Amino acid sequence: MTQSIGIEILRHFVLDGCEVKVADVTPLGAPGALDDALRQLSRQRRDKTLRYRFERGKMLSAGAGLLLDNMLAKYGLRERDMRYIEGEHGKPAIDGHPELHFSLSHSGNLVACAIGEMPVGVDVQTIVTARDSLVNYTTSDCEKAHLQIIEDPVARNAYFTQLWTLKESYAKATGTGLTHEFPSFEIADGEALPLSRLDPPARFFTFALEGARGAVAMLNAK
Repeated sequence: MTQSIGIEILRHFVLDGCEVKVADVTPLGAPGALDDALRQLSRQRRDKTLRYRFERGKMLSAGAGLLLDNMLAKYGLRERDMRYIEGEHGKPAIDGHPELHFSLSHSGNLVACAIGEMPVGVDVQTIVTARDSLVNYTTSDCEKAHLQIIEDPVARNAYFTQLWTLKESYAKATGTGLTHEFPSFEIADGEALPLSRLDPPARFFTFALEGARGAVAMLNAK
């Protein structure tokens, strides 16, 4: 674990053409820490952060900005100097740097960031209960059948959460977000097994933290 300004880096992965970090935003709860963080961030990120009503949301939004800033440093860039633009489905990009693709996610006390040379999506999620409504929204018939044979509720919830993050990461990588029909493709053991071939194709990477699961999707990765 390493400390950055206002966040604690928990995990760091280097994949093929993609880098991923996961951090804990708990340090932003210290007196004055959130205000200090906001001074380090771009106006767009500050405005986004201040739109959150509750302190937890502000911490997560600011923490995501700080983590992105931490990862931009290797390119000689600072988040506070960035201007963001949106793609067709609202996927954010960095104006003037088409060579950099990034994705952010947050849940609980965790934030995740992925930066790659290809379109990338990252999702982190604290373990959720596999309620029927969520299962029906997220899974294909085959995935639903597999979930039903997992008798241990703890294992079932962990499997479902991992499945959720895999699908969310792909939706983020493609830029379709919530417009993507999650039941239209299957995920198993970190690999996409589509009912009809995924277009565009992707590679997946999964990770686990205590009480949480995460996934990264990389498009057109070799």
